[in-house]
Amino acid sequence: MSSSASGALPLGLAQSEARPWLGWAALALTLCIWAGFFISLRAGALAALPPAELALIRFGPAGLVFLPVLWRARHRLRAMSWRPALCIVVGAGLPYFLIASWGMRHAPVAEGATLIPGTLPLFTALLGAALHGRQALARWPALLCIAAGVATMLALHAGQGDRAQGYALFLLGSLMWSAYTLALREARLAPLEAAALISCVSLALLAPWLLWQLGPGPLKLLQLDAGSLALQLALQGLGVGLVSTLSYSIAVARLGAQRSATAGALTPVLASLLALPLVGERPATLTLLGMLLVAAGVLWSQRTQR
Repeated sequence: MSSSASGALPLGLAQSEARPWLGWAALALTLCIWAGFFISLRAGALAALPPAELALIRFGPAGLVFLPVLWRARHRLRAMSWRPALCIVVGAGLPYFLIASWGMRHAPVAEGATLIPGTLPLFTALLGAALHGRQALARWPALLCIAAGVATMLALHAGQGDRAQGYALFLLGSLMWSAYTLALREARLAPLEAAALISCVSLALLAPWLLWQLGPGPLKLLQLDAGSLALQLALQGLGVGLVSTLSYSIAVARLGAQRSATAGALTPVLASLLALPLVGERPATLTLLGMLLVAAGVLWSQRTQR
């Protein structure tokens, strides 16, 4: 176990209760970036960009920027238990990114933005109950509302095999992110340390896979028009890769894992508003019913937080 797990927390975490407003500000910033994240994934899918190239935009700049941080924190990271470290890298790093990218090739933005962040409270509570006891299920009415919304969305598209595959990938991605959220709280890493671990390890995992995937051919992302390339670099490279990794870590440190997981309530709303002008997608009327149930359950869960 690391020293922070035994009581000696990093300075930023030790002051978490003194400045809760910083956690809420970080959470609001994360929400905006999450909405942009789904837009950029869908735009990349519509442009037929390979997931490896999207991942290069996501983890390339961040991995290089955070490399000095990883080196300085190497002793603390080595002292960590391997289980939370694995959950952090898998749940927010390259494996999660590839799952979300593949899902976005089979379903629209609004549905991915609803299912991944919208079901975070449900999966976080279920994992918390498995690890720490049934007190994590104290907000079960709100969790049932979320489950009803997910079931509605799945039932509406039960006959559409391609859409169902996308839904399955989104739910798997949400489960992975929930494991990351709980592990992040357990590991007690400083936000910069968590960002460095995710970005640098993901870039190292990506390098050989990218070479195998691309072969001798040129990068398709270089064939994008200037506006599309700038959108991907701004949202994935800067927003998701650098800013949101830090902001979500700050939110978890100051507000807790379950409260931070409820941040997904407004993500589908923001993503849907952005999807219409940017990728020309409007959610179907029946799909809105499932989205509203999920969002209502998330907000209900938030109101019952202590």
